[in-house]
Amino acid sequence: MDYRTDSFARRFRTAKPHLASGNIQSLVSLKFRDQPVNSSEYSHFIDGHLRHDLDLDVSRLEGDFGGQAWLVTDKIQNRAIVVEHETGLEILGAIGSIASLIALVPLISSAWANVRHRIFRHRFDVPNVEAIEVRRFDQNELLVEQRVPSVEVYVLNTMLQDYALLKQKVGRLEAQIENIEKQSRSKEKLAPQPQRKKKKKKSRRKS
Repeated sequence: MDYRTDSFARRFRTAKPHLASGNIQSLVSLKFRDQPVNSSEYSHFIDGHLRHDLDLDVSRLEGDFGGQAWLVTDKIQNRAIVVEHETGLEILGAIGSIASLIALVPLISSAWANVRHRIFRHRFDVPNVEAIEVRRFDQNELLVEQRVPSVEVYVLNTMLQDYALLKQKVGRLEAQIENIEKQSRSKEKLAPQPQRKKKKKKSRRKS
């Protein structure tokens, strides 16, 4: 295992219990890479945007995150971890927690975009089409890396993939149900039918 893979594996394993995840394959890292940001700007992001503007619960975390980490929780207990880096911000989230991906992660991304816009206003003249670095582990615990234009694009793609998998599962279940119904109808046809008793005709008396 190379240094980068080992570094992310340690980070993901540290994040697992905080995000109620069973394994590192169910976690994802979304990294925003910018010019160096000082500690006061991070404090403004945490206290001003996340706590004050968005009314999120933010608590400091200890552990091997590669930087100062914070657990961010909303009112319905969706969770994500934000990690401060000199060159930007990292969001750690659980892929399986669809509510967190839809509701919480884009909020954090939007708040960070406000900070970036204020600090790096001149950079927004030229859009960065590879703004977000996405990292996750596959089933063999190999590090998979890609770039996406935005968190919203990543969340949408994840939702579409989940929808496709769900549609396949529903299709298989429907086929199984149809097969069971056919077998049930076949058994009913093959089952011996109970014989009906013939009614005796009443003889008419001659008058």
